[in-house]
Amino acid sequence: MDDQGLGFSVALVVTTRSRHDCLADRLPVWSAAGFDEMIVVDGTYDPEERTRIRRLCGSHRAIYVGAPPRFGDTRSLSRNIGARTAKSSWVLFQDDDDDAVMSIDRNALSLATRGKDWLAGNTGEIIVWHRREAFLRFGGYPEDMVAAEDWIMSNRARHGVGGREPVWYRGEARFAPPREEPLGRTRNAFWYGYTLLLFLLRCPKKNEVIRGDAARIASGVLTAVRRPRAIMYLTVGLLGRFLSPVHCIRAVVESGIRTVQEEPLADWQGIRPE
Repeated sequence: MDDQGLGFSVALVVTTRSRHDCLADRLPVWSAAGFDEMIVVDGTYDPEERTRIRRLCGSHRAIYVGAPPRFGDTRSLSRNIGARTAKSSWVLFQDDDDDAVMSIDRNALSLATRGKDWLAGNTGEIIVWHRREAFLRFGGYPEDMVAAEDWIMSNRARHGVGGREPVWYRGEARFAPPREEPLGRTRNAFWYGYTLLLFLLRCPKKNEVIRGDAARIASGVLTAVRRPRAIMYLTVGLLGRFLSPVHCIRAVVESGIRTVQEEPLADWQGIRPE
């Protein structure tokens, strides 16, 4: 599992969909941060917008990969495509609206990753850094989920050896949030609700899922009181939850009954916080 002999290297995988302007702000920062590879996986529908994003990537030495255009959420699919495309030994996933790290500490990362398959964040239960080989062996992100797919991915690394991330970067470039896209937010609200039941069935911490979703709905109701457009997001999200059993049936038909069974909680060799 050691990188010795192969050399430590790290790829940044960025997933995007129709956000040329977000990438235009961040790619110059990421390209100067010290990553060995920068891969942009694009799920945009519009061919002209894809062309613009491809040209932007070329201007910043980023590898452009087109993901299959889909109506549903493509984050998990795009991340898995990016990991398969990468050649580096370690992978960091970022979204196109994340803050951009300005400089990575390669020495700290190289030391922290020795003998490890993944590194988790210091405050949560989400794996931040993945050894590419282990990530693919664990099956990558579950492509049939939008609700907490990162938590399920992190829990499935139970067979690997992990640790906590070090202080691995210096400085962050912060940007204004992207403008609201009503169609995109509506689509995300539906697919979150549509895959929520599958997450509930798989997750061993069911009470936390239920409490978290209740809080999400309550927040949506309060927001809808102040912003009429939020009523649409809330309604579509509730529709997705209502139809979520259909998604579970489809998952069983396509992948078998195990896909809706509860997964054992990974103990993370004592790394998981209580």
